Amino acid sequence: MLDNGNELTVTVDALGPRGDGIADSEAGRLYIAGALPGEIVRVRTLGKRGGGLAAKLLEVCTSAPERVGPSCRHFAACGGCTVQHLDMASYRVWKQGLVATAVARVGFKPDVVAPLVATVTDGRRRATFAAFRPRAKRAKFFFGFHARASRHVVELEQCLILRPELMELVPQLRAILLDLVPPGARWDVSMTLADNGIDLLIAANHDPGPDAGKALAMFADAQDIARIAWRHTQQSEVEPVAFRQVPVLEISGVSVEIPPGVFLQASADAERVLGELVTAAAGGARVADLYCGVGTFALPLAAAGANVIAVDGDAAAIGALARAAGMAGFGGQVETEVRDLVRRPLAAADLAGAETIVFDPPRGGAQVQVAEIAQTNAARVVAVSCNPTTFARDARTLADAGFTLQRVTPVDQFIWSGHVELVGVFSRL
Repeated sequence: MLDNGNELTVTVDALGPRGDGIADSEAGRLYIAGALPGEIVRVRTLGKRGGGLAAKLLEVCTSAPERVGPSCRHFAACGGCTVQHLDMASYRVWKQGLVATAVARVGFKPDVVAPLVATVTDGRRRATFAAFRPRAKRAKFFFGFHARASRHVVELEQCLILRPELMELVPQLRAILLDLVPPGARWDVSMTLADNGIDLLIAANHDPGPDAGKALAMFADAQDIARIAWRHTQQSEVEPVAFRQVPVLEISGVSVEIPPGVFLQASADAERVLGELVTAAAGGARVADLYCGVGTFALPLAAAGANVIAVDGDAAAIGALARAAGMAGFGGQVETEVRDLVRRPLAAADLAGAETIVFDPPRGGAQVQVAEIAQTNAARVVAVSCNPTTFARDARTLADAGFTLQRVTPVDQFIWSGHVELVGVFSRL
């Protein structure tokens, strides 16, 4: 293998799951951001990545017919979108293929994967920005997204995937944070667009202090921000900084009060699509909804007439779900439990009454919990996942226990990236 910094001309063989062009060369396998299959490109080798090297694209010598101009002016620098240079038809084939490849790798037929379901491009209602000021005297303040595989912060003038209401606040937020972020500090600023305003959560390795707290409260009043909260990164508690109204989101016609920092699907459109897919597949009068969050699936399932046992390790999310279900008249249908399903998975006996089991775990999947689900007599299992690889692993466990994987529907919640949501439906025949 050659040292870093060598320039090579190579032919790109494939598009990897992160959106990198993959090429084999005398330096080893190369992962080239911005390159497409079939292209001849000139690159410079960078640091190690996996079993090969990352490489910087210097020149496209021969372009692929699928190459298009990126829609966003920040595409080459920002780490959010990775495949804006690929035409939409080819992009959709590639993204569906990510799921098909993952399930085929563990023995399922790729044709079990349904066509990719598109969602709106500019629907992302939550995002985390980085605010950073270097220690050097008179150093420039940065506010934006991280560059790819880097802690460098790229300042944005546009973002095509964010809801416009969030992007419109960025200049004002940058201006106020310019005076608040101390030298050497790095703040993570999470923005969520609720139905009644914007919710901000700032995470930092220090407390806000009275001056910053007062300035942020005044900012909330001036910009009509619903809530600003603060989380010390070494603590779990969230401290209110400005509280003007409780942020609320409507899920399947039910108003849900959103706790600070709670998990939400990235877009309302994708949330609706996922809810419809899960509800249509679930069936049965009694459903267990594991990793339920604030009720993305529990609420539409209850609205469809099911009795739901909803379980999650986030006590604030469970509280919000219980209150929302009660206010909507579903209190008798939705039973909630706070439980860490990684450390204390529900045993098969605990799930004995469920006709359908729904689970939507973090990216790591639900390996321990799925081992228990596999031992139940549930007629159906519906798995929601943002990671095709861990989904495939868990799907194999269910199949080996006698469940049949009927279909997998990819949902393009994270457009122009290598991330994809999916819904897998299993049944016992």
